[in-house]
Amino acid sequence: MTETEVLVGEWRLSAMGLSPRTARALAGRIAASSGRPPFVVDVSAWSESELEECRCGPGDVIVVGTGGDARRAERVRAFRARHPGVPALARVPRHRSAEALEMLRSGFQEVFSDVTSFPAALERARARMAALPGARIETVAGPASESPEPPFDTVVPNVFDWIYVVGIGEDGRMGFETVNPPLHAGAGFLSSELAGRSVEEGLAGPSAGQLVAHFARVLGEGLPLQFEEEHVVAGKVRAFQTSLTPVRNKWGRIHRIAGISRDITALKEALSALRASEERLNHALEGTQQGLWDWDLATGRVYRSPRWFGMIGLPPGGIDDSFDAGLKLIHPDDRRQLESAMSAHLEGRVPRLEAEYRLRARNGEWIWIFDAGKVVAWDPGGRPSRVAGMCTDITERRRAEEALRALVGGVVHEIRNPVYGIFINLDALEATFGEEPRYGSFVTALRESAERIASLVNDLRDYGEPRTLSPEPHLVRDLVENTVRSCEKLASDRSCRVTVEFEDPSLLLPLNGRRMHQVFRNLLENALLHSPPGGIVRVDVRKVLADGFDWWTFTVADAGTGFDAETLTRAFEPFFTRRKGGTGLGLSIVKRVVEEHGGSVEAANRPEGGARVTVRLPAPRSRAGALEAGRG
Repeated sequence: MTETEVLVGEWRLSAMGLSPRTARALAGRIAASSGRPPFVVDVSAWSESELEECRCGPGDVIVVGTGGDARRAERVRAFRARHPGVPALARVPRHRSAEALEMLRSGFQEVFSDVTSFPAALERARARMAALPGARIETVAGPASESPEPPFDTVVPNVFDWIYVVGIGEDGRMGFETVNPPLHAGAGFLSSELAGRSVEEGLAGPSAGQLVAHFARVLGEGLPLQFEEEHVVAGKVRAFQTSLTPVRNKWGRIHRIAGISRDITALKEALSALRASEERLNHALEGTQQGLWDWDLATGRVYRSPRWFGMIGLPPGGIDDSFDAGLKLIHPDDRRQLESAMSAHLEGRVPRLEAEYRLRARNGEWIWIFDAGKVVAWDPGGRPSRVAGMCTDITERRRAEEALRALVGGVVHEIRNPVYGIFINLDALEATFGEEPRYGSFVTALRESAERIASLVNDLRDYGEPRTLSPEPHLVRDLVENTVRSCEKLASDRSCRVTVEFEDPSLLLPLNGRRMHQVFRNLLENALLHSPPGGIVRVDVRKVLADGFDWWTFTVADAGTGFDAETLTRAFEPFFTRRKGGTGLGLSIVKRVVEEHGGSVEAANRPEGGARVTVRLPAPRSRAGALEAGRG
């Protein structure tokens, strides 16, 4: 081998593990930006003795490719140990982030993925080398003989690692030639004072026997060695990760061992704490029978815990790790509701995701799931990047609710028929004796009681309805105006007038039309019943900005006496009412239906007198948002 001569002012790119085409492309890219093309020298096939004699100039750079066999890895480490003052870069494909991290941990100043990013990476690597205290980039020649003079005097202080060189004499005796501890290293492990002393003399205690045995193994096998072990430092047991590399002279004899040791105690303690935390979480999830999911919107991948799969009878990993794969298991009638709830949360219109839906199990049965989640991470632009949540099997609860609804439905049916019979008989009684005053008061009292029973029965039926919404786009103006028409008789009886104002008459919202009609009717009937004769009930539909997000508000205001203090605090409690003949379920139904739509409702008194109830529903946004992006 004849070494390429490098003239003054010129520099060299030493390539190892790169194709000739890639190496030339790197040199061309640098030449285009700086005008100083380097000599390209492929040292991939050089022997240890040739690498020993290699001379590096002040502007040289080492570039290696990842992968390869153990032999190449040994040559890379030997070359790096021989020239610690020369910037070293590694070319790592973009998708191998773990490999890039490993190269940086092993001492490379920079990694890059393609030819275009190489000049910037080289500039950063040289800047880092220049910033290291005591760093020197100078010509380093391989030893011409077994000289006792330490040739590794260019090893520089570093932040994390102990870097040291053990010389091997012809008689097999080992001694420290250079010991370079990290900055702010404490006493007790491989101090710089060990340089020039034999290994047995410099080390004391158990550490001596441990390290000498490892040095002997490297010397005997002639191969690099990596291991983790514990050493007592300043009276405390600390964990170290060590890499030892044999260095051969030009005659092929191992005459030095280059070592790098890193204190990984804090890392192992953190990993141990993480494992303990994961175990506690797994035990807690197993005890509460809850499944965990974690959705990375950037990659579209969804992590589902083993318990999640266990709820539907599948082994871990039983379905693809995508959002749509899970969505396909959801009952078709419930998918739109879940997507709407997820979109509302990702857009920030509701503080958290909450949904109940049916999930198909492995045996073909449907189980009910309560799903609660929240955005836990955002990208630099402030958009959601990660959502995590918990799933709970509520099948038994839903079955109990269905049984209760069936019971209520049966009771409603059994009561409604006699009540209708009472109304029929009252009508007949009025037709027969309506002219006689002595019967009039009794008929009126009986009719009021029958009407109250009928109203209570209807409210019980409505309050016990299932929570599944299946929302559809509705023109809000039609919905509100139909409600006003249904209350015309009550308004006429009360000599009241209803006015409606829309900010946007063409407003469309995803709603369950029948149930929202019930909401508006309950609010309008309450306002009419509490308004004085000749009063005006106002309905305003407007868009507002609250908590940084857009909402549509539906305000129903009357001119009555307003709410007293107790009613304001208990207005939405089931069966609480101050109105004679009321069931106390009207506002409870309103609150439940509105919250199922992702909104809220509040009651207040108007400053000018009267009551005001405001329903707030999230303003819709385009589906081409975070939900669609997260689905890949």
